[in-house]
Amino acid sequence: MASAKIMIVEDNTTVAEDCSDCLVSLGYDVISIVASGEDAVAVAEAERPDAVVMDVHLRDEMDGIDAAELIYSRFRIPVVFLSAYSDRELLDRAKRVGSFGYMIKPFKERELAAMLEMALYRVKADRERRQMEERLQQAYEVESVGTLAGGIAHQFNNALCVVAGNIDLLEMNLPGDENVIGCAKEIKDSVSRMTQLTLQLLAYAGGGKYQVATLSLSDFIRDSLPLLRSAIDPAIEIVSDLPRDILDVAADPAQLQMVLSAVLINASEALEGKGHIRVACSNMKISNETSKDFPGLIPGDYVSLAITDDGKGMDEETRKRIFEPFFTSKFQGRGLGMAAVYGIVKNHDGWIAIDSAPGRGTTVKIYLPAARVQVRKPEKPKNERVEKGTGTILVVEDEEMVIAVYRSILEELGYRVLAAKTGRQALDLIKSYDGDIDLVLLDIVLPDINGSVLYPLLMEARPDLKVIVCSGYSIDGPAQGILDAGAQEFIQKPFTIVELSRKLKKVITG
Repeated sequence: MASAKIMIVEDNTTVAEDCSDCLVSLGYDVISIVASGEDAVAVAEAERPDAVVMDVHLRDEMDGIDAAELIYSRFRIPVVFLSAYSDRELLDRAKRVGSFGYMIKPFKERELAAMLEMALYRVKADRERRQMEERLQQAYEVESVGTLAGGIAHQFNNALCVVAGNIDLLEMNLPGDENVIGCAKEIKDSVSRMTQLTLQLLAYAGGGKYQVATLSLSDFIRDSLPLLRSAIDPAIEIVSDLPRDILDVAADPAQLQMVLSAVLINASEALEGKGHIRVACSNMKISNETSKDFPGLIPGDYVSLAITDDGKGMDEETRKRIFEPFFTSKFQGRGLGMAAVYGIVKNHDGWIAIDSAPGRGTTVKIYLPAARVQVRKPEKPKNERVEKGTGTILVVEDEEMVIAVYRSILEELGYRVLAAKTGRQALDLIKSYDGDIDLVLLDIVLPDINGSVLYPLLMEARPDLKVIVCSGYSIDGPAQGILDAGAQEFIQKPFTIVELSRKLKKVITG
């Protein structure tokens, strides 16, 4: 039997000692005996027993039922009542304060043990239920804001696609103009920074892993720490424990860099210029029995990343809100921060937890599933030469400005362009166009039909059709489903003319 800590509240010394002897013989740890309701509340706050055995009738002004109500409402400690009386009024009062048992004196040892075990079990189950409800509520809030963030990022990427495309066209049409070259570079730099912001938004929204690679988390962190060191106060010491035998994970290196950077910067700011940060990796196995401690994770092999600081720590309210977008405990926020970290980890099928309290620092624990298959690293282009071509391309895209820039780019590259703003228009064009259509640039989000539903209908009408999926979202999710169904390529908005020209040439020429 577990050695639970019990407080006895009884104003009769003989009865209190008998009760204590009984509980000790049953294997419990009697940590205190008090004689009044006021003392019971004070000791419960100071010593936090696992349960209280409480006499109903006490000599002071506060009787046992009033004391039990305060103890349970404030500290969630279960109370089992002892009484020589069992009239209806007493029982009704006991029920209203959330009693976990009511025993009539004299009682048998086995009856008291059974009553206490039921009380301890009930309060443990109630605590776990409330924790699960809090987690679910947090997940719902994160999901709802994530949906909004994903929509904003998608529209933002469309706008960036128009800007980036027109800049590329200007450079192509005015190759020797120094003013154009200078202005174009500054605009491209701004587009690059804005693209990073949309990556954060999509990461928070669970918008997908962009360029997945199989990598050792230990090696990745070992290589990344020197790059991130400049963002951390030099007075802060970073120590690491990065074993060589760590399992590989399938992850996007750029997004992992965002996670590592955000957590390390948070830790350094909590240290306020002095202290230590410890970064450690380890392998772990989650079983069916332990999976309940990691909501959403399936049993299997995982890699754990723990980042610990000995800073000022967080109170409970801050800890609960740490994953809210734009939440900050500082005077001025820095952006998405830990909200993006949460989105990235969840999108990698992982789990993240924060352990912190004022005065004892913070530990961020991240769990990522071990890689089951080798993932091919994306090939980097060898040069920046635009590949021109010939043929007819159907653009399926609902944004008029995006269609316009696609048309200009594609015509500049030598292609004939057809356009459809809805799935229905695309189907009608595919069926009615009297000529070859060499390729479709297919957006996923359309006003009347999703791209993943449209794709098989297009292929049914023209089985030899070639398709490049083009989206402001990532390759994961619907885009990957279309690729699995047979589409040839994927391109992420915003893209450059060079990227698009190569994809077109590769797909059309086979």
